[in-house]
Amino acid sequence: MEFRVYHPCFFVSILIYFFSMKNKYSGIKSVITLLAVAMVIYIIKESEKVNLLDTFLPEKIAIFKNVHMSGIEGSSEAWEIYAKEAWTGRDKFVTTFDFVTNASIDKDGRPLVRDLRARRLRIAKNKDVEIIKKVDNDVSRESLNASIDFGAISKSTKKEKSFSTLTADYIKFNPNSKKAVVQGKIKIVKNRLITRAEKISLDLDMNIATFESRSTFIKDNSELQTNTAVAYFDVDKIDMAGSVEVFQKNKNVHADRASYDDNAKTILMSSKVRAEIEKLKNVIKEESAEKYKDDESKQALTAKTILTCDNLLIYTEKNDASASGSVYVYQQNKEAKSDRAEYSENNETIVMTGNVSMKRKDSWVKADKIIVSVDKETFDAIGGVETTFKVKKGSKRL
Repeated sequence: MEFRVYHPCFFVSILIYFFSMKNKYSGIKSVITLLAVAMVIYIIKESEKVNLLDTFLPEKIAIFKNVHMSGIEGSSEAWEIYAKEAWTGRDKFVTTFDFVTNASIDKDGRPLVRDLRARRLRIAKNKDVEIIKKVDNDVSRESLNASIDFGAISKSTKKEKSFSTLTADYIKFNPNSKKAVVQGKIKIVKNRLITRAEKISLDLDMNIATFESRSTFIKDNSELQTNTAVAYFDVDKIDMAGSVEVFQKNKNVHADRASYDDNAKTILMSSKVRAEIEKLKNVIKEESAEKYKDDESKQALTAKTILTCDNLLIYTEKNDASASGSVYVYQQNKEAKSDRAEYSENNETIVMTGNVSMKRKDSWVKADKIIVSVDKETFDAIGGVETTFKVKKGSKRL
């Protein structure tokens, strides 16, 4: 119950009134006091009202220990919470659960969230739910982790149940708006895919997750980094943009955009693609690299084959790759161009086909195929049919 008054001066005026009633000139003073009270009330009515409830009531008006609470939707439980303590605030708008030991959420009778543990969980009357990892910098008692079946919230609900583990600093969502925000040291593990980010916004109507910070995706021997990304629950795909980088054990690839397909086990990189491929034998431990002291050995360790193209398809399981569109390969002052190229990690070779040409000094030699050896640092042209010379200014060559 909320009790409102206009101002503390109101009480002062009342006291003056009662005091004047005891005086021998009480009649005259009563009239004067009532006039003063009326003036005070008139003035204070125009001023800001003061809510005394916030001053006198404690923050927690109801506290429960060792809590087990569940919600019913239809004929089955839609959610369930176990916590060491729960309390209702004085505004009666939010119920807070502290030290949540286990919580679960179902959707249409199917498990959606399981094994949720958190330092604090808050549920508001408007159905906003906040999950918090740390309170008042108490690192020793922080926690926020859960298992989530993203397939249960996709438009075409997937039959197979596949839970992902999630840890973060903060989560907020509303089942009515079907929107959620996850923030702070996010880590999501699904099968062998590990995702790390600082902020993710989820739209459960559109079945997408938008990564709003520099994010990392690790699968098997491949690691992807990107400024922004959009993940699609329905098809297990992630579109990335903004300084996209792929790291594998012997190559680094940079591009403006990329698309990761978890089902096909591929990464398609596009727009300003640049790949740096090292010799596999050069991918050695740091302590072993320190043994190579002379300049020639150091140069061998840092030697790279550079490949640029319009599109590069990387296979995450085999680490092979297919390049297309304006393919260009550079290696130790050797250059080659083609329409397409195939990289094989096992053979450490790049096979270039389609309008192939290789540069020799100032001329370009056309060929049917060029095989580039990353290991041996050689270019082998096959089926050369024509040589194009670059005529220098002042040269007498025709």
